[in-house]
Amino acid sequence: MSMHDVNLVPKSIEDRIARGRASRRVMAAAGCMGMMAIALSSSARWIDARSSAQIAAARQSSAPVIALEEELASLRAARGVIDESIEIQRAVGVSIPASALVRAVALSLPAGVLLEKIDLDYANVQGTNKKIRRTNRDAPVLRELRGEIAGIAANESDVGRIVDGLSALAPISQVSLESSRSREFRGQGTREFRINFKVDLERRWKLPEFASVDSSKEATK
Repeated sequence: MSMHDVNLVPKSIEDRIARGRASRRVMAAAGCMGMMAIALSSSARWIDARSSAQIAAARQSSAPVIALEEELASLRAARGVIDESIEIQRAVGVSIPASALVRAVALSLPAGVLLEKIDLDYANVQGTNKKIRRTNRDAPVLRELRGEIAGIAANESDVGRIVDGLSALAPISQVSLESSRSREFRGQGTREFRINFKVDLERRWKLPEFASVDSSKEATK
């Protein structure tokens, strides 16, 4: 005789019990997920707070460095403005004052020479350009000072010493004797001369170079 299980629980009750079990499993899973979410949220808040504290500490410790870098950047900008102003001044300014050059020329003359005229002409001091016809390119015109002196010397030897004295001055170049002729001055025979010279204004000359003429004059006394 075979034995059979007899289920006396109605079908509706079984379904209710199954639904209850499923609900409890869903609620348990939801609770676990909620707890995990709470844990993750707390961990995120802790990490955020710690990161904020570390950033604040880093900013506080690096504040002097940042201030120094900002000051250096400001100084670099100011230096750039100053350098630009200096370059503009060098481009259009005159490196040799006329008064210093006149004094140097006067000190280089031999004793007894009489100057009747001294002319100085600053040429191309604005840095103008001219066109080269063959190449159609801009060629810079060099800035220069063109000078001319005229006067009376005792003899031709003194005229030669004038030319040599001007040529010895550091800034002066291209000294040329334009004319030298006999002239009677106060009943005596003299030499009337006219000499031209140039000074390169593109170079940076120092005024102490003129002073060397003064010292050499004093050494010969």
